[in-house]
Amino acid sequence: MAEGIRKRGNKYSFRVNVKDPQTGLWKNIERGGFSTMADAKQARAILQAECEKSPSKVLTQEKKVRLEEVYSEFLYKYAVHDREKSTLKKIDSIWRNHLIKWGKCYISKITADELSEYLFSLSETHAHSYILSIFKTMKTLWYFAFEKHYMKENIIIYVKAPKPSSDEGQIKIYTKAELDMFEKRFESTHSITAFKIGRATGVRCGECYGLLWDDIDWEHHTMSINKQMVWEDKMWTLRNPKTPSAIRVIDLQDDIYNYLKALREKQLQQREELGVAYRVNRIAIDMGRSKPKEIRDDLELINIKSNGELLTPDSEKFLGRISRKELGVPFKFHNLRHTHASWLAEHGVPAIVTKKRLGHSKEETTLRYYTHITQGMRDDLLEKLNSAPC
Repeated sequence: MAEGIRKRGNKYSFRVNVKDPQTGLWKNIERGGFSTMADAKQARAILQAECEKSPSKVLTQEKKVRLEEVYSEFLYKYAVHDREKSTLKKIDSIWRNHLIKWGKCYISKITADELSEYLFSLSETHAHSYILSIFKTMKTLWYFAFEKHYMKENIIIYVKAPKPSSDEGQIKIYTKAELDMFEKRFESTHSITAFKIGRATGVRCGECYGLLWDDIDWEHHTMSINKQMVWEDKMWTLRNPKTPSAIRVIDLQDDIYNYLKALREKQLQQREELGVAYRVNRIAIDMGRSKPKEIRDDLELINIKSNGELLTPDSEKFLGRISRKELGVPFKFHNLRHTHASWLAEHGVPAIVTKKRLGHSKEETTLRYYTHITQGMRDDLLEKLNSAPC
């Protein structure tokens, strides 16, 4: 058995000696509950380094603080002041549906194995992206508690989450033939405009349905992305985009620009013809903590029905159903974003330009499309090899 490591039942524990700088006496610190010897050795090495750096901190007694107290302090004393309302709701939902089971437990007594086992138990019933959001919330609470000195060791660094399935999280790209097939079928639906915008610009679904006619600059051929449509407080709401970097201006190519210009004229004509029968939509605007929430009925949204009725991101579900049933190819609006980004990479558009156009906050997100080999890239390489063999 490795030095300082021992096995208790089917779990491993470790022991570290640390000298109290105040008394000069040596004390033993023992930690247990590790599934493998490797995990115990790693934890021991980290604690040893911490002992050398700050022995007083290591020797500090654990505080009896329950997880529900940590959550309440984090949410109501800190998060409400620097998180968006949608983020707070997401954290609260994860707390109520998953983490509250440990609410009455002292946070210093909750083990890494408990949290890991729970995350893995969700694999068969929940999407990997959702499991990661639970894991992220766990990290937020444990790091907060550690910084508050509610525990001597932050066990969250030992928590493991399941890996995605082979096809989950992969870049999904539609071929031109599939895009044309979708467009032909969706032409008879009210959602054709959203499809065309998504195909031409790669905007997110919520961003697309949150577009107003005021967001189009006809003179400069651009579209401003500065909000998204979400379901909030039992009504459709326009609120801040996903991240600050998502606020951007997109240059419009001629085909989508001309389509939108014709659509604008058509909608104005339909409104005049229908008169009082033209639908008036009530929608909220909630653009952050510093601005009051408004309820408006005068917003001119781009994505509406011929009678003015509101179209929302829920329309994607309808398109997905008819594409699977009639075309045999599943449709997901976000895959238009993948497709657009891959097309830009395939045609040599610099990554920095793609990052700005798509509103990515991280460069590595954009670079995924430049490391993803598309069929177009293969064909281009083969053509070059055939014309100038090495």
